[in-house]
Amino acid sequence: MNVGLADKVADSIAQPAHVMSDSDIPILVVDDAKFSSAIIAKVLRNGGFTNVRFTNNPLEALRSIEKRPAQIIIADWLMPAMDGLELARRVKKLDEETNHFTYVMLMTARDDFEALNQAFDVGVDDFMNKAHLRTQLLPRVVAADRIAIRLNQLIKSNRDLKRQVSDLQTTDLVDPVTGLGNLKFTLDRVDATLRESESRGGAACVLLVGINNLDVIENQYDQSSIDELMSGISAKIRQLVRPLDVVTRPEANIFAVTTLQPSLENCTSQSFRRIFDSLYMHSFKTAEGYIPVVVGVSISAASSATGHPRAKAFMDFAYAGLDKSFETGIITVRAFEPGLTAEAL
Repeated sequence: MNVGLADKVADSIAQPAHVMSDSDIPILVVDDAKFSSAIIAKVLRNGGFTNVRFTNNPLEALRSIEKRPAQIIIADWLMPAMDGLELARRVKKLDEETNHFTYVMLMTARDDFEALNQAFDVGVDDFMNKAHLRTQLLPRVVAADRIAIRLNQLIKSNRDLKRQVSDLQTTDLVDPVTGLGNLKFTLDRVDATLRESESRGGAACVLLVGINNLDVIENQYDQSSIDELMSGISAKIRQLVRPLDVVTRPEANIFAVTTLQPSLENCTSQSFRRIFDSLYMHSFKTAEGYIPVVVGVSISAASSATGHPRAKAFMDFAYAGLDKSFETGIITVRAFEPGLTAEAL
Protein backbone atom coordinates (compact mmCIF):
# COMPACT_ATOMS: atom_id res chain seq x y z
CA MET A 1 0.00 0.00 0.00
CA ASN A 2 1.43 3.41 -0.97
CA VAL A 3 1.62 6.61 1.12
CA GLY A 4 -1.32 8.20 -0.74
CA LEU A 5 -3.55 5.32 0.21
CA ALA A 6 -2.27 5.52 3.79
CA ASP A 7 -3.39 9.16 3.90
CA LYS A 8 -6.87 8.16 2.78
CA VAL A 9 -7.03 5.48 5.47
CA ALA A 10 -5.91 7.99 8.09
CA ASP A 11 -8.52 10.51 6.89
CA SER A 12 -11.24 7.92 7.31
CA ILE A 13 -10.29 7.05 10.91
CA ALA A 14 -9.21 10.44 12.30
CA GLN A 15 -11.39 11.99 15.00
CA PRO A 16 -12.72 15.55 14.56
CA ALA A 17 -10.07 18.09 15.43
CA HIS A 18 -12.26 20.03 17.88
CA VAL A 19 -12.30 17.17 20.39
CA MET A 20 -8.53 16.87 20.50
CA SER A 21 -5.68 18.97 21.86
CA ASP A 22 -4.34 21.90 19.87
CA SER A 23 -1.11 21.67 21.85
CA ASP A 24 2.22 22.69 20.39
CA ILE A 25 3.91 20.10 22.56
CA PRO A 26 6.99 18.71 20.75
CA ILE A 27 6.47 15.14 19.52
CA LEU A 28 9.08 12.93 17.84
CA VAL A 29 7.97 9.90 15.80
CA VAL A 30 10.61 7.22 15.18
CA ASP A 31 9.35 4.68 12.68
CA ASP A 32 11.00 3.08 9.64
CA ALA A 33 7.67 2.05 8.10
CA LYS A 34 6.30 4.66 5.67
CA PHE A 35 2.74 3.39 5.91
CA SER A 36 2.36 3.68 9.69
CA SER A 37 4.32 6.96 9.72
CA ALA A 38 1.88 8.45 7.24
CA ILE A 39 -1.08 7.37 9.34
CA ILE A 40 0.48 8.80 12.50
CA ALA A 41 1.24 12.09 10.75
CA LYS A 42 -2.32 12.54 9.53
CA VAL A 43 -3.94 11.50 12.81
CA LEU A 44 -1.75 13.81 14.90
CA ARG A 45 -2.27 16.71 12.52
CA ASN A 46 -6.05 16.26 12.61
CA GLY A 47 -5.80 16.02 16.39
CA GLY A 48 -4.27 19.49 16.62
CA PHE A 49 -0.66 18.49 17.25
CA THR A 50 1.47 20.75 15.06
CA ASN A 51 4.99 20.37 16.45
CA VAL A 52 5.74 16.86 15.17
CA ARG A 53 9.09 15.62 13.88
CA PHE A 54 9.70 12.34 12.03
CA THR A 55 12.73 10.14 11.56
CA ASN A 56 13.25 6.54 10.52
CA ASN A 57 16.61 6.27 12.36
CA PRO A 58 16.82 5.86 16.18
CA LEU A 59 20.37 7.23 16.29
CA GLU A 60 19.22 10.33 14.46
CA ALA A 61 16.34 10.57 16.94
CA LEU A 62 18.80 10.67 19.85
CA ARG A 63 20.86 13.38 18.18
CA SER A 64 17.67 15.32 17.53
CA ILE A 65 16.43 15.32 21.14
CA GLU A 66 19.90 16.24 22.42
CA LYS A 67 19.61 19.45 20.39
CA ARG A 68 15.87 20.00 20.86
CA PRO A 69 14.09 17.88 23.51
CA ALA A 70 10.75 16.25 22.80
CA GLN A 71 8.03 15.70 25.38
CA ILE A 72 6.51 12.68 23.65
CA ILE A 73 8.32 10.03 21.60
CA ILE A 74 6.31 7.52 19.59
CA ALA A 75 8.64 4.76 18.41
CA ASP A 76 8.40 1.40 16.71
CA TRP A 77 9.69 -1.56 18.73
CA LEU A 78 11.49 -3.25 15.83
CA MET A 79 13.93 -1.11 13.86
CA PRO A 80 17.19 -2.04 12.10
CA ALA A 81 19.78 0.25 13.73
CA MET A 82 18.42 0.07 17.29
CA ASP A 83 15.22 -1.40 18.72
CA GLY A 84 12.66 0.68 20.57
CA LEU A 85 13.63 -0.74 23.96
CA GLU A 86 17.22 0.45 23.64
CA LEU A 87 16.02 3.81 22.34
CA ALA A 88 13.73 4.17 25.36
CA ARG A 89 16.55 3.27 27.74
CA ARG A 90 18.85 5.90 26.23
CA VAL A 91 16.13 8.55 26.21
CA LYS A 92 15.44 7.98 29.92
CA LYS A 93 19.16 8.17 30.69
CA LEU A 94 19.37 11.47 28.80
CA ASP A 95 16.31 12.73 30.73
CA GLU A 96 18.07 11.90 33.99
CA GLU A 97 21.14 13.86 32.94
CA THR A 98 19.23 16.90 31.65
CA ASN A 99 16.51 17.06 34.34
CA HIS A 100 13.72 16.57 31.80
CA PHE A 101 10.82 14.16 31.31
CA THR A 102 10.06 12.52 27.96
CA TYR A 103 6.95 10.35 27.62
CA VAL A 104 7.95 7.27 25.58
CA MET A 105 5.30 5.27 23.73
CA LEU A 106 6.29 2.05 21.92
CA MET A 107 4.37 0.51 19.03
CA THR A 108 4.53 -3.19 18.27
CA ALA A 109 2.55 -6.08 16.85
CA ARG A 110 3.16 -8.02 20.07
CA ASP A 111 0.50 -8.09 22.75
CA ASP A 112 1.86 -10.64 25.23
CA PHE A 113 2.41 -9.94 28.92
CA GLU A 114 6.14 -10.62 28.62
CA ALA A 115 6.51 -7.86 26.04
CA LEU A 116 4.58 -5.49 28.28
CA ASN A 117 6.86 -6.15 31.25
CA GLN A 118 9.96 -5.91 29.11
CA ALA A 119 8.93 -2.50 27.84
CA PHE A 120 8.03 -1.07 31.25
CA ASP A 121 11.24 -2.40 32.82
CA VAL A 122 13.38 -0.13 30.62
CA GLY A 123 11.26 2.94 31.39
CA VAL A 124 8.66 2.90 28.60
CA ASP A 125 5.59 4.90 29.67
CA ASP A 126 3.03 3.40 27.28
CA PHE A 127 2.84 0.35 25.07
CA MET A 128 0.49 0.19 22.09
CA ASN A 129 -0.28 -2.73 19.83
CA LYS A 130 -0.08 -1.65 16.19
CA ALA A 131 -3.38 -3.36 15.54
CA HIS A 132 -5.03 -0.71 17.74
CA LEU A 133 -3.11 2.25 16.36
CA ARG A 134 -6.09 3.68 14.50
CA THR A 135 -8.45 3.71 17.44
CA GLN A 136 -6.10 4.35 20.37
CA LEU A 137 -3.36 6.70 19.15
CA LEU A 138 -5.13 10.03 19.63
CA PRO A 139 -6.60 9.51 23.12
CA ARG A 140 -3.33 8.10 24.39
CA VAL A 141 -1.29 10.96 22.92
CA VAL A 142 -3.67 13.45 24.55
CA ALA A 143 -3.15 11.68 27.89
CA ALA A 144 0.61 11.64 27.32
CA ASP A 145 0.48 15.36 26.47
CA ARG A 146 -1.08 16.20 29.83
CA ILE A 147 1.25 13.93 31.80
CA ALA A 148 4.40 15.26 30.10
CA ILE A 149 3.39 18.90 30.55
CA ARG A 150 2.56 18.37 34.22
CA LEU A 151 5.75 16.47 35.05
CA ASN A 152 7.97 18.98 33.29
CA GLN A 153 6.20 21.78 35.16
CA LEU A 154 6.94 19.96 38.42
CA ILE A 155 10.58 19.52 37.42
CA LYS A 156 10.83 23.24 36.69
CA SER A 157 9.12 24.11 39.99
CA ASN A 158 11.54 21.88 41.85
CA ARG A 159 14.49 23.50 40.08
CA ASP A 160 13.17 26.97 40.94
CA LEU A 161 12.64 25.95 44.56
CA LYS A 162 16.22 24.71 44.83
CA ARG A 163 17.42 28.00 43.40
CA GLN A 164 15.38 29.91 45.97
CA VAL A 165 16.80 27.80 48.77
CA SER A 166 20.29 28.55 47.51
CA ASP A 167 19.51 32.27 47.29
CA LEU A 168 18.44 32.32 50.93
CA GLN A 169 22.05 31.46 51.82
CA THR A 170 21.00 29.62 54.92
CA THR A 171 24.51 28.24 55.26
CA ASP A 172 23.98 27.33 58.89
CA LEU A 173 21.71 24.44 57.81
CA VAL A 174 21.79 24.14 54.02
CA ASP A 175 24.51 23.28 51.51
CA PRO A 176 24.07 26.03 48.85
CA VAL A 177 25.32 23.80 45.99
CA THR A 178 22.83 20.94 46.34
CA GLY A 179 20.13 22.47 48.57
CA LEU A 180 20.66 19.57 50.99
CA GLY A 181 21.15 19.92 54.72
CA ASN A 182 24.79 20.31 55.82
CA LEU A 183 26.60 18.71 58.78
CA LYS A 184 24.61 20.58 61.41
CA PHE A 185 21.32 19.61 59.78
CA THR A 186 22.56 16.01 59.40
CA LEU A 187 23.38 15.76 63.11
CA ASP A 188 19.93 17.14 63.97
CA ARG A 189 18.23 14.52 61.79
CA VAL A 190 20.40 11.69 63.13
CA ASP A 191 19.61 12.80 66.69
CA ALA A 192 15.86 12.89 65.93
CA THR A 193 16.00 9.43 64.35
CA LEU A 194 17.93 7.96 67.29
CA ARG A 195 15.37 9.38 69.71
CA GLU A 196 12.50 7.98 67.63
CA SER A 197 14.17 4.57 67.59
CA GLU A 198 14.62 4.72 71.35
CA SER A 199 11.02 5.70 72.08
CA ARG A 200 9.13 3.76 69.41
CA GLY A 201 11.44 0.90 68.52
CA GLY A 202 13.09 0.05 65.22
CA ALA A 203 16.63 0.83 64.12
CA ALA A 204 18.20 4.19 63.31
CA CYS A 205 20.22 3.77 60.15
CA VAL A 206 22.74 6.11 58.53
CA LEU A 207 23.94 5.37 55.00
CA LEU A 208 27.01 7.32 53.88
CA VAL A 209 27.98 7.67 50.22
CA GLY A 210 31.51 9.05 49.85
CA ILE A 211 33.17 10.29 46.66
CA ASN A 212 36.62 8.74 46.95
CA ASN A 213 38.18 10.52 43.98
CA LEU A 214 36.96 14.06 44.67
CA ASP A 215 40.53 15.34 45.12
CA VAL A 216 41.42 14.06 41.64
CA ILE A 217 38.29 15.66 40.18
CA GLU A 218 39.09 18.99 41.85
CA ASN A 219 42.52 19.00 40.18
CA GLN A 220 41.01 18.43 36.73
CA TYR A 221 37.83 20.54 36.66
CA ASP A 222 36.73 24.04 37.63
CA GLN A 223 34.38 24.72 40.52
CA SER A 224 31.27 25.17 38.36
CA SER A 225 31.70 21.67 36.92
CA ILE A 226 32.28 20.22 40.39
CA ASP A 227 29.13 21.94 41.67
CA GLU A 228 27.22 20.56 38.70
CA LEU A 229 28.59 17.10 39.47
CA MET A 230 27.57 17.30 43.13
CA SER A 231 24.09 18.43 42.17
CA GLY A 232 23.78 15.48 39.79
CA ILE A 233 24.88 13.01 42.46
CA SER A 234 22.48 14.45 45.04
CA ALA A 235 19.60 14.24 42.56
CA LYS A 236 20.48 10.63 41.78
CA ILE A 237 20.58 9.61 45.45
CA ARG A 238 17.24 11.29 46.14
CA GLN A 239 15.72 9.29 43.29
CA LEU A 240 16.95 6.05 44.85
CA VAL A 241 15.69 6.47 48.44
CA ARG A 242 12.26 6.28 50.02
CA PRO A 243 10.13 9.45 50.30
CA LEU A 244 10.58 9.68 54.10
CA ASP A 245 14.35 9.13 54.04
CA VAL A 246 16.39 12.31 54.55
CA VAL A 247 19.31 12.97 52.19
CA THR A 248 21.98 15.45 53.36
CA ARG A 249 25.54 16.51 52.52
CA PRO A 250 27.53 16.61 55.78
CA GLU A 251 30.93 16.93 54.06
CA ALA A 252 32.12 18.12 50.65
CA ASN A 253 32.66 14.54 49.45
CA ILE A 254 30.00 12.77 51.53
CA PHE A 255 26.25 12.36 51.19
CA ALA A 256 24.18 10.87 54.01
CA VAL A 257 20.82 9.10 54.05
CA THR A 258 19.15 8.96 57.48
CA THR A 259 16.32 6.51 57.85
CA LEU A 260 14.33 4.62 60.49
CA GLN A 261 14.08 0.89 59.72
CA PRO A 262 11.87 -1.74 61.42
CA SER A 263 14.90 -3.58 62.83
CA LEU A 264 18.66 -4.08 62.51
CA GLU A 265 17.96 -6.86 60.01
CA ASN A 266 16.65 -4.23 57.60
CA CYS A 267 19.90 -2.25 57.69
CA THR A 268 21.82 -4.48 55.28
CA SER A 269 23.80 -4.02 52.11
CA GLN A 270 20.99 -5.68 50.18
CA SER A 271 18.53 -3.06 51.41
CA PHE A 272 20.63 -0.28 49.86
CA ARG A 273 22.39 -2.18 47.09
CA ARG A 274 20.59 -0.19 44.40
CA ILE A 275 22.32 3.00 45.58
CA PHE A 276 25.81 1.49 45.38
CA ASP A 277 25.13 -0.17 42.03
CA SER A 278 23.69 3.04 40.58
CA LEU A 279 26.67 5.19 41.64
CA TYR A 280 29.72 2.92 41.61
CA MET A 281 32.02 3.86 38.70
CA HIS A 282 29.18 5.96 37.26
CA SER A 283 29.85 9.00 35.10
CA PHE A 284 27.78 12.16 35.46
CA LYS A 285 27.22 14.62 32.64
CA THR A 286 28.43 18.20 33.12
CA ALA A 287 29.12 21.15 30.83
CA GLU A 288 32.70 19.88 30.52
CA GLY A 289 31.67 16.33 29.65
CA TYR A 290 31.16 13.15 31.67
CA ILE A 291 32.96 12.97 35.01
CA PRO A 292 33.43 9.48 36.56
CA VAL A 293 33.11 9.03 40.31
CA VAL A 294 34.44 6.31 42.61
CA VAL A 295 32.27 5.81 45.66
CA GLY A 296 32.40 4.08 49.01
CA VAL A 297 29.29 3.16 50.99
CA SER A 298 28.89 2.51 54.72
CA ILE A 299 25.74 1.47 56.55
CA SER A 300 25.59 2.01 60.31
CA ALA A 301 22.69 1.03 62.55
CA ALA A 302 21.69 1.46 66.18
CA SER A 303 18.74 0.10 68.14
CA SER A 304 17.80 -0.92 71.65
CA ALA A 305 19.97 -4.02 71.11
CA THR A 306 23.10 -1.92 70.58
CA GLY A 307 22.23 1.09 72.68
CA HIS A 308 21.53 4.57 71.35
CA PRO A 309 24.61 6.80 71.12
CA ARG A 310 24.70 10.55 70.73
CA ALA A 311 24.42 11.77 67.16
CA LYS A 312 28.08 12.89 66.97
CA ALA A 313 29.37 9.51 68.18
CA PHE A 314 27.10 7.71 65.74
CA MET A 315 28.33 9.84 62.82
CA ASP A 316 31.97 9.22 63.80
CA PHE A 317 31.19 5.51 63.79
CA ALA A 318 29.65 5.85 60.30
CA TYR A 319 32.68 7.81 59.04
CA ALA A 320 34.96 5.00 60.21
CA GLY A 321 32.89 2.52 58.22
CA LEU A 322 33.14 4.71 55.14
CA ASP A 323 36.94 4.82 55.43
CA LYS A 324 36.93 1.04 55.41
CA SER A 325 34.69 0.98 52.34
CA PHE A 326 37.15 3.28 50.55
CA GLU A 327 39.94 0.80 51.33
CA THR A 328 38.11 -2.37 50.32
CA GLY A 329 35.78 -1.19 47.56
CA ILE A 330 32.82 -2.96 49.16
CA ILE A 331 29.86 -1.83 51.25
CA THR A 332 30.67 -1.70 54.99
CA VAL A 333 27.78 -2.70 57.26
CA ARG A 334 28.03 -2.49 61.07
CA ALA A 335 25.73 -2.29 64.07
CA PHE A 336 26.93 0.37 66.50
CA GLU A 337 29.65 -0.55 68.97
CA PRO A 338 31.05 2.14 71.28
CA GLY A 339 34.71 2.88 70.62
CA LEU A 340 34.90 0.90 67.37
CA THR A 341 37.42 2.60 65.06
CA ALA A 342 38.19 2.19 61.40
CA GLU A 343 41.19 0.00 62.27
CA ALA A 344 38.98 -2.33 64.29
CA LEU A 345 36.39 -2.82 61.54
